[in-house]
Amino acid sequence: MLLACNLVDFNNANAETVRAASCSEEDVQKAIDAAHDGDTIAIPAGTATWVAEDGNRPAVFIAGKVVTLSGAGIDQTVITDGNTAAWKDLLIWIQGEKPARITGLTFKGSIDTNRGAAAIAVHGGCRNWRIDHCKFDGSPRGVWAYAGCFGLVDNCIFLNVGQGVVIKGEGPKSWERPLMLGLPHAVYIEDCTFRAGGAATDAYHGARFVFRHNAVVDTHVAQHGCDSGGYRSTFSYEVYENRIAKEKLGSWEVPRSMHFRGGTGVVFNNTLSGYTTGIDVANYRSSERLRQLCGKWGICDGKNPIDGNEEPNGYPARDQIGRSTHQVLEPLYEWNNTLDQRDADVNVSTGAQHIKEDRDYFNDTQRSGYRPYPYPHPLARKWPRQPPEDHSAPTVPKELAVRTVSQTGAELTWEPSTDDEVVMGYYVWLNGQRVTTITDRSCTEYTFKRLKRPLTQYSFAVSAFDAAGNESGPSALVGISHRKGETP
Repeated sequence: MLLACNLVDFNNANAETVRAASCSEEDVQKAIDAAHDGDTIAIPAGTATWVAEDGNRPAVFIAGKVVTLSGAGIDQTVITDGNTAAWKDLLIWIQGEKPARITGLTFKGSIDTNRGAAAIAVHGGCRNWRIDHCKFDGSPRGVWAYAGCFGLVDNCIFLNVGQGVVIKGEGPKSWERPLMLGLPHAVYIEDCTFRAGGAATDAYHGARFVFRHNAVVDTHVAQHGCDSGGYRSTFSYEVYENRIAKEKLGSWEVPRSMHFRGGTGVVFNNTLSGYTTGIDVANYRSSERLRQLCGKWGICDGKNPIDGNEEPNGYPARDQIGRSTHQVLEPLYEWNNTLDQRDADVNVSTGAQHIKEDRDYFNDTQRSGYRPYPYPHPLARKWPRQPPEDHSAPTVPKELAVRTVSQTGAELTWEPSTDDEVVMGYYVWLNGQRVTTITDRSCTEYTFKRLKRPLTQYSFAVSAFDAAGNESGPSALVGISHRKGETP
């Protein structure tokens, strides 16, 4: 079945507004404790300094309640971080499966004195949370979403923030789940402004994020997890319809507008200006010069058991650019991006010899079967989100056919499914595991460009899903066996 999205409807007639006596952390916490599902906690205008009790306990805690925490507006309700030394201080912590919304607040901190802190953290598998119309001024980190916490950050301002939105995935579990481009299973960042910071994003450990319709000035979009230092790489990313500009040199020179170190996704329709490179990709584990960053995983050199070792240099390096579920090849696709009004292609960093064009990534090529998730995000139109009233699964896709297109390539085609509402897309299965997703509902084909190796047996199937998350059973399995000497 499709991963649960916790679509809970709490728009009921009993919802109330609970007013905090002031914007102090004590009064805000009292109001949260008094609220029930569906309530709004109103924080008045004013300025207050919040201090976490220690390095791990947040100032304000929201757990097990679907509530809206609402300030009087940006620069009206101002929360200052009073911590100066602790490493993991958090001002607001959202915990558990029930989603919360935070809106209309300004957070002020010191990027130099409290490097590890975050203004807001989301933890415990929370889905469909929303953080909107907030300002983060000088915070080391703005929003930190932990493993599997998918939601929306929209219409926020990040000014002189070390990392705007940090996304930590589920580690090895993330790399076992199917690729879900164009679906809600990600942290969405849209319609935000980022200015004069270190990075607009910082993603790692199997994270999934979508970065769209943002304005970025004097900072960059990045995923820093690179299967090094004990962390796994970011799993997937969709970066599109952004304006990213470098206007002046700050205290830290950022030469590239985007920097990706692993995983896969799509990058398209971005307008870039002032940077040395536009879309930069790297693989630190293939660089002897960066051996110290490889941590316990070691260099990818053709001998490391965690890598594919299909070529003398160790290709494919685990989690490298173009790798997806169970390390199946899913190339990164780039199209319609410009840097200073010229075509901006993918640039491979020096020493990343594992990353090759027309294999691990494709320039100026749209991803077949991909359709972006609706914009604006449904959570921006209505929060909390009401689940669709649909309990019928689509029909099972029929007439699945597979043909070999190379020694390690296979093309799948099938007849379209039907649904009482509408089919939203298809899952593609490989050897009993869902590995990727088709979100263009009119697309009924998929090509595996590079399976592991010849002389290997594979089985394939396809299932359909609808907007409510209902999934059909998989189609009848079709198997092939690649053999040496096959021709397309």
